[in-house]
Amino acid sequence: MDPRWRVRAAWVLLTGSVLGWPISAFTFAAGEPPVVLGLSWFAITITALDLLSTQDVRKQQDGET
Repeated sequence: MDPRWRVRAAWVLLTGSVLGWPISAFTFAAGEPPVVLGLSWFAITITALDLLSTQDVRKQQDGET
């Protein structure tokens, strides 16, 4: 898999989760418990951050900047 694709996908996930959390809390998921909804979106955010940090480690191991 192309490393640039992984980074782009991670940024899309990160942006989507940060924006989707409050949007869903006030619209289609307004009836859900806020803690459960927040934990669900936070899991996606953590996954995106993990993808970004993993890619950074790969670059360092390959000797890239």
